[in-house]
Order: sequence, then structure tokens, then C-alpha cells
Amino acid sequence: MSISKKEKDKAIIKKIIEINKKGKPVVIGNMSVSKKEKNNISHIVRKEQDILPKMFFEKLSTLVNGNNFQWYFNKSNLDSTRPPFIKNENFMFTHMFFNDKGKSSGWFDTFEPILYFINDKVKVNELLRMKLNLYTNQNKKVMYGTHCDLHDDKGKPFKDVNVAILNFTTCNGGTKIGNKIYKSKANELLIFNNAIEHAGIVQTDTQTRIILNINWR
Repeated sequence: MSISKKEKDKAIIKKIIEINKKGKPVVIGNMSVSKKEKNNISHIVRKEQDILPKMFFEKLSTLVNGNNFQWYFNKSNLDSTRPPFIKNENFMFTHMFFNDKGKSSGWFDTFEPILYFINDKVKVNELLRMKLNLYTNQNKKVMYGTHCDLHDDKGKPFKDVNVAILNFTTCNGGTKIGNKIYKSKANELLIFNNAIEHAGIVQTDTQTRIILNINWR
């Protein structure tokens, strides 16, 4: 009797949960995994193409690429005021929707439904942070600072936190997660564990690259 894809997905997720309980760095697994990947499941990145309905995605994309959306300049892509106190000069523009103090933007309600689509793939119990990043074309490929998103007071990354990156731009930029580079593709979502270091890669073939970064438990 053959096993359905849904049953295989459940089995992989169960395995991930078992690993996570042991305190190891865990990445939510891609549901189509090779034998080698199954033996190293803690370093798998889950990739979901066309995560949002076309009409909804196009509405959000038009908004963030329009002239009336607010962007805020950041001198560094890393927050040097919090542990582990890393600083660089890789500038970008951001828009914070939700942080540790709660809702921080009037646009939050517009983007909140994205969580419902993620929840269909990976359970969302508690939203911790949601923000947009905009990278400008610098006429060369630039690898931004490698980091984990959220840390404890000692600078150690939380292992019980998930990270999602939703791409709004198809371009030759991307995201390096662990040792692998994932090219930026519009309406594609990457899900992995917060304990895995990652870094943004600036594009050269479009004016901007926009991503939505989400952290949750």
C-alpha cells in the first residue's frame, strides 16, 4: 500500500518535532527530501512556491512597490544595540509591522492574513516579529551580515523560533541559509529555524529586492 504525500509530510514534521525537543537546531523540512537530506533533517529548509493567492500577492506587491508606502533607512542590517551586539555598514530600508511591543504599523492588518497561509503549513502560535526589508541595487553582488534573527539576553539564538522569508521580487539576489543560497523568487516562502544563520544577498538586475521577514513560535 503506497503512502500519500500528506502522510509523508506528517511523518517528517513529527521527526522534526522529536529533534527539536532534544534541543538541536531544527529547520522545518522540505517535504520532498532526498535520502541524504533525511539523514541531516535539522538543516533542511522548507520551500513553498506561490504561498499566497495570486490576487492577494499582487495587491501586496503593488503596495510595497508603490510611491505611497513608507520605508525607513537603516545604517546596518544588524541591530548593534542588542546581543550579540554585531554591527556592520550594510544599509537597507525597512518597515516594521510587529515587534516585541506589539503592532507597530498601521499596515499590519493588511499583511496579517499572510500568517493564516503560513499556519496551514507550519503552526503559528505566537507572532514575535514581522518586518519588510528593501535592498537597493548597488551594481554589484553584496552578501549582507550573517546572523540569526532573535537572541536571548546572552546573545544565543532562540531554538524554538521559526523564521519565514517571503520574496516579493524575482531577481538574481537571494538568501544564504546555512551553506546554501536560495535565489529570490516572487511569492516563494522559505521556512527554517532561527538557530540557523542566514544572510541577504543584494541583487544587480532589478532596482530593488523586497522581502518580508517573519518570526514566530
